[in-house]
Amino acid sequence: MKTWLFIVIALFIQEPATTDAAIFLVRQQHLNLWVVNLIWVLATIIDISAGYLIGKWIQRKFQHTKFGKWSERWAIRIENFIGKSGERFAVILLGIINFPYFNAFLTSWLKLSFKNVFILIFIGDAIYWSIEWAINVGVRGYFTDPHTALYVIVGLGLLFSLISKAILTKVLKKPLA
Repeated sequence: MKTWLFIVIALFIQEPATTDAAIFLVRQQHLNLWVVNLIWVLATIIDISAGYLIGKWIQRKFQHTKFGKWSERWAIRIENFIGKSGERFAVILLGIINFPYFNAFLTSWLKLSFKNVFILIFIGDAIYWSIEWAINVGVRGYFTDPHTALYVIVGLGLLFSLISKAILTKVLKKPLA
């Protein structure tokens, strides 16, 4: 029961190190892959929906405040800087390197429908999920000791997280048009 609780929590949070550890547990204990992937799909759907709804609620609640006006200007600058095609591509990239609930929260300020936001973030998160599985399967092919494999898998997950966050920070620090 504790294993399943850990897996569910890890798949809702979708932080690379815990996700890698959860996938490792699934493979180590020969758990049903269909159930785990279904949990991931449901967790991602809930994460994206909750993030988007909270973002829209904050927009309505703080619409006439300094924060609301600043957020609106920021969203317009982002849209002008990357354009419509770039905007969609950027949302997919965010889905790969960031948490789905946070991505949905951020993209709720863009002039994209919930359907588009949902599909784009889901695509990005599915790519992320595939990368995490590939890391896990690849490492297990090289290391027979489960403890060593777990350390390497979690380490690679942390490295992936640090690199992706550094890239995101660098991109966001560039001056907008």
